[in-house]
Amino acid sequence: MSAIIPPCTNACPVHTDVRGYLAAISRRDYQEAYRLVKACNPFPSVCAWVCPHPCEGACRRAQVDAPLSIRYLKRFAVDAVGVVMEDKPAVVSGKRVAVIGSGPAGLTAAYDLAQLGHKVAVYDRSQEPGGHFLASLPIFRLPRKILRRDIERIYLAGVEFIPGVEVGIDVPIDELISQYDAIVIATGLWGGRGVDRPGFEHRDILLALPFLQSANRGEKPKIGGQVLVIGGGNVAMDVARTAVRLGAPSVTVICLEDMEQMPASKWEIQDALAEGVVLLPGYGPVEVLFEAGRISGLLIQKVKSVFDLEGKFNPSYERGNLSVTGDTIILAIGQTPEKSFLHGSSLKTDARGCLLINKGNLSTGTDGVFACGEIAKGPGPAIAAVASGHQVARIVDCYLQGVKPAPAAKDYYLIGDLPGVVADRAPRFARQEMPALPPAQRALNLLPYELGLSENEALQEVRRCLNCGLGARVNAEKCSACLTCQRVCPYGVPVVGEYAQISLEGCMACGICAASCPSGAITMELIELNTVNQTLATREQVPRKPIDAPVNGRLLTLFACRGIIADGLCLEQLKISLPQNQIQVVELPSAGSLRLEWLLNAFEQGAGGVAVIACQAGQCRHRGGSAATERVVSRARKLLAQLGIGASQLYYCQLNTAEELLEGLIRFAKEL
Repeated sequence: MSAIIPPCTNACPVHTDVRGYLAAISRRDYQEAYRLVKACNPFPSVCAWVCPHPCEGACRRAQVDAPLSIRYLKRFAVDAVGVVMEDKPAVVSGKRVAVIGSGPAGLTAAYDLAQLGHKVAVYDRSQEPGGHFLASLPIFRLPRKILRRDIERIYLAGVEFIPGVEVGIDVPIDELISQYDAIVIATGLWGGRGVDRPGFEHRDILLALPFLQSANRGEKPKIGGQVLVIGGGNVAMDVARTAVRLGAPSVTVICLEDMEQMPASKWEIQDALAEGVVLLPGYGPVEVLFEAGRISGLLIQKVKSVFDLEGKFNPSYERGNLSVTGDTIILAIGQTPEKSFLHGSSLKTDARGCLLINKGNLSTGTDGVFACGEIAKGPGPAIAAVASGHQVARIVDCYLQGVKPAPAAKDYYLIGDLPGVVADRAPRFARQEMPALPPAQRALNLLPYELGLSENEALQEVRRCLNCGLGARVNAEKCSACLTCQRVCPYGVPVVGEYAQISLEGCMACGICAASCPSGAITMELIELNTVNQTLATREQVPRKPIDAPVNGRLLTLFACRGIIADGLCLEQLKISLPQNQIQVVELPSAGSLRLEWLLNAFEQGAGGVAVIACQAGQCRHRGGSAATERVVSRARKLLAQLGIGASQLYYCQLNTAEELLEGLIRFAKEL
């Protein structure tokens, strides 16, 4: 069977297991969440701060209310774990690889190749690795200690960094080609594009990257009181927001695109507006205006369309011009490839003098020389550069082994949209946004302003995950077509004919149908992953006892859905109130997924008492969940009574307030 991929993972350029690490956060297993984030991304901390999160744009939760705050949850997991330095060099292969450029693509390639056993040296003209992460990304968006934490892990994998060496200037690239078994060029885009309009050749016109780099070095770039930024991408937003923080009273961004078509991330546009940046979308520059030889403003023209009928970039304009006052102009309209490494080399170039690169296999036409990142793929987000680094590492490893790279496997099923009727019935929960300093306060300096989610906020947010693809599975051979699943499903998903069928797109993974199925024909992928029975069977502190000899007072097993736990069940306070090792918590996708055999198994495994917590009637995150739980508890009490286990050892409570719940649980545990 093909792998089942949720849209969030499919949208991520490196296919991060988003669903997996969100589930780990919901279990408070932050180490596992971090491991899953890092599994395909050597920059887990960096991306937790600056990734444009395409996963959120694909999140099916948006069809219900709003997409999950996935990047914020990633940052919560990374912050919760702290510094993790577990990577070790692999067994060496005897092959040597040089990587030119220490940005996200180059360091990703170096990290992967080192893990594959190759000896890797990274050359960079800078004294410290990081590329644009280090040099150009504003500090208020990425604290440098976060970057250095990820890079230190890359070092531990066996990567050597050679600073202050500009390939092509300090050492010819042909010399490196002769010394290494393979070369990876990851020099990125460091030049700035100009504007072919009158006045833009003036020496006082600033370029975006040098401006940002100067600010990051702690210098104060020379700007006036009225700054005009030309460009509509994320770099333009970074420039504008930096200018605000440097004290410019007026900052205006002018771009060709309409507001809805601007290439900048929506959240960065919103932050810029909140911080006082003015946007003039849908205008193009005509001419720089001067007074007494100094910049006094800009003549702009309304744009009819940015692209022509063939989809090519070819702006057309309306008649008439508009003048905008300004004394500083900063261009942020795109970057050009780095070329200095080509000096004196035998590498092949195109008509523009840029390195010739086969974008399919990242080869350069010179044996053993490959390229990755923006120089190969063009401009894009950092996570795309990471993906390119992974790709070139696989290709180079195959080259070093003398084998052809296998084609990328695409044998998977992508989960489709949520059916409208299910989306209409799904419970609504407010999205948790990132706590941040007020705009007026954050604009006072270049320090980070996003404060991070609290644990309670993270748990509230992660419960909104729909667990796409982890729903019910029907065993047709066991199914008796009794209609029970169809009757109990809160969303009307099951369709019963010769046997029950439950749509992968429609199932909300509440587990109520599986708990209610009299034939045991329905299993839950989510519950199998959470391994409830395994959890109950691995309590080393309580010896296994037969069911007719419970160990009173030794252990309380607590069943509750993750929604209740996120809503304020004070587990730490409960553990403090009870003797050590006296509580075992089993989190369920919903209280309605509780099964009779789990309650019996808990006693069989040595529990002195079992508590089941459900929502108040009508308040369950899945309709009908509380009623289903009450039926299971009632059946369990009857069976336990036949085995000599009193009803007082099985506690059932519908959540009212966290305080009352805590008091009831403590009283129940102490009476065991």
